[in-house]
Amino acid sequence: MAEPRAWIVIGGGPAGLLAARRLAGAGHSVTVLEAEDHLGGRVSRVRVDGLDLDAGAESFATRGGHVEALVRELGLSDRLVAPAGGPAWVVGPEREYPMPAAGWLGIPTASFAPDVVRALGVKGALRAAVERWIPREPVEPDAMLGEVARRRLGDAAVDRLIAPVTRGIFSRPVDELRVDAAAAGLAAEISEMGLTRAAARRRAKAPAGSAVLGLVGGVAGLTDALAADAVSCGAHILTSTVVTSLREDRGRWQVRTADGTLVADEVVVASSRPAAAALVPQVRRAPDRQVALVTLSLDAPELDSHPRGSGVLAIDGVTRAKALTHATAKWEWVAKAAPDRHIVRLSYALDSAEDLAPHALADASRLLGVPLRDAQVRDLVQVVWHDASPTKPGDREPVPGLHLVGAAAGFSGLAAIVDDDQRSTLGV
Repeated sequence: MAEPRAWIVIGGGPAGLLAARRLAGAGHSVTVLEAEDHLGGRVSRVRVDGLDLDAGAESFATRGGHVEALVRELGLSDRLVAPAGGPAWVVGPEREYPMPAAGWLGIPTASFAPDVVRALGVKGALRAAVERWIPREPVEPDAMLGEVARRRLGDAAVDRLIAPVTRGIFSRPVDELRVDAAAAGLAAEISEMGLTRAAARRRAKAPAGSAVLGLVGGVAGLTDALAADAVSCGAHILTSTVVTSLREDRGRWQVRTADGTLVADEVVVASSRPAAAALVPQVRRAPDRQVALVTLSLDAPELDSHPRGSGVLAIDGVTRAKALTHATAKWEWVAKAAPDRHIVRLSYALDSAEDLAPHALADASRLLGVPLRDAQVRDLVQVVWHDASPTKPGDREPVPGLHLVGAAAGFSGLAAIVDDDQRSTLGV
């Protein structure tokens, strides 16, 4: 075990809390500084029509099993829940169809299944099926997934299935998404066996059951448990504490806040990439891709039949929204908490701040296929998340004693962040 040292963790989201928990558990002195008045970042809560709902992540990917293992370790296994409400749909300019059951990240793994043919047409399904016999090719981790998939599967599979899925998950066009940003190690697998077989193997490795899971009461419950466990290990957590500057001085770090200066031997930056770049000149600045989440509470009995299953993915250009989650269809705990209304959440990709309330109801109507009126809106709440699609930053330790984790290190999503923590050597 390494000699105990003083650490400061900047950022109280899941990545920061995981780091704090790990370091404090190893015997180090740890202080977490969170700028907001609450912890969790994108894994926190928002109040809508009297309900406490997830403000950001409302589920987590089961791939690798790391998040589920963490949930069980934290004593939350009795709150694990799979989504209901049927498959998500895709809505395009000319057709609507359920997302095929056999696939991974939108990549069809059973090209002639009826739901794949419905989505792609016979010609598009045939083109996708041919991929298994296309010669293997070396694929670099930084290659763009859209380019690789178009070359191997054809435009129909990319535009009608892969693009809406990746846009919904990663908040960026598939033609701007690096292969290994979509899934670590995917480039090597495509090089070895082709895209369809790589997707099929990824799907087969997923735990039995749903590709995602949630928690009764919301995924934000994971934040509460992580924070409590970090504190029980000895970490100190300060909220409403904005870090204004970070400076190394003779082997120690001066961390300045509005309330004074703290000193540490080592620092973990677990903030968003824009915030990390503002503090650390060596972190490359990247476009701040924002995501706005607009949650509506509706008096809409016409949605009782769940016309579009658990939610909808939009093909670019159909609506301003890139996706919609029908929360009361997807999560039984939400339906029980809101028995007389429907909760839907739309997500938008933004380049700058914007009030999306004027668009939300029309977008929900288009995606759900049901006309909705202003009078049916009980409540509407918008939350904006910055740095929603981080990119590879380069060195994880740009300066000795300064460590990047979470979004600051280019990771997006709970599964990737927890997996990275499992591999971490921080404080060892």
